[in-house]
Amino acid sequence: MKKLNNSNFELVQDIIKSIDFNYEPQDEDIKQQFFSSWNEIIGNKISKFSKLYEISADNVLTVLCADSYIASELYFEKDNILKLVKEKADELGIKIKDIKFNYKKWKE
Repeated sequence: MKKLNNSNFELVQDIIKSIDFNYEPQDEDIKQQFFSSWNEIIGNKISKFSKLYEISADNVLTVLCADSYIASELYFEKDNILKLVKEKADELGIKIKDIKFNYKKWKE
């Protein structure tokens, strides 16, 4: 059995220190900033009963709604909401193509 070389271990530690581990958290910070802007986009009255859930791989934003009534109300205003969401997303460098409203995954 070979003995480990301590000098290689120190070199590996230096390499690990030099790697930028902040790439993913920066993307998450932008996403969280976008998700927190939902109150500004939709207004406080409706934002209590809806929240942003995820952005899928095909750039579709999923909005969770408390019940089917809220989902249908938001769906009627989908074009206006999509316009406002796209403006905010473009400011942050996020691509959004469409919105879908889901009330089945809502949890208090």
